[in-house]
Amino acid sequence: MFKRLLEKLSGSNTLYYPGCVTQYALPEVGARYETLLRRAGVDFIVLPGETLCCGSPVKRAGYSADFENLKQKNLAVFNRFSVRKIITNCPGCYHTLKHDYGLDAYHVTQILSPRLNVKSETPTREMTYHDSCHLGRWSGIYDQPRQLLQNAGWEVTELPDNREHSLCCGAGGGVKSNYPELANAIARQRLEQVQNGVLCTACPLCYAHFKENAAGVEVLEFSQALEVEKERQR
Repeated sequence: MFKRLLEKLSGSNTLYYPGCVTQYALPEVGARYETLLRRAGVDFIVLPGETLCCGSPVKRAGYSADFENLKQKNLAVFNRFSVRKIITNCPGCYHTLKHDYGLDAYHVTQILSPRLNVKSETPTREMTYHDSCHLGRWSGIYDQPRQLLQNAGWEVTELPDNREHSLCCGAGGGVKSNYPELANAIARQRLEQVQNGVLCTACPLCYAHFKENAAGVEVLEFSQALEVEKERQR
């Protein structure tokens, strides 16, 4: 409480930054994360209007000058709203804001994990968890998502290739935009590895791509998995 008061007095804000996929394609996902953060007692702001892209896809495509332009525009906005800490549910945004911008950035699972730590006594349903490229190999965030799912009452099972050996969903790196048939084939191959009928991921791009290609597999975005099991236990 005292630390939070000091941050307010110093004009420091924590920003929830949804990222482009969440903001434009999956607004219900952003709304769920805002609810989860409030439930966890996190004091944060959201920017009015539409936020700019962090620039991750632009940089990965090789457009360095355009990335720098987006970066400077974003930094100006963050400074105007006294943003000193950023929470995002997008792994690509998280890695970009933390490592390319050099900001105090966190993936939402890092923030929620120590706060939503009351574990369900007995798992009620199985699910398979997919490690996204940016959250897993790029950022080394493996345990927090799994712990949150277990605390919510899920029994987490693993894909044959998991953690640092996880396979791409097929959508990243511009593959979905430039080679859609290949991207869809990769997603379907991954979905065929799910043995319990439920796949969950903490990346909005992976979620949207898997859901588009799912046949007989229930695909859950991470926030949805926390909410679904919470409702099931009531």
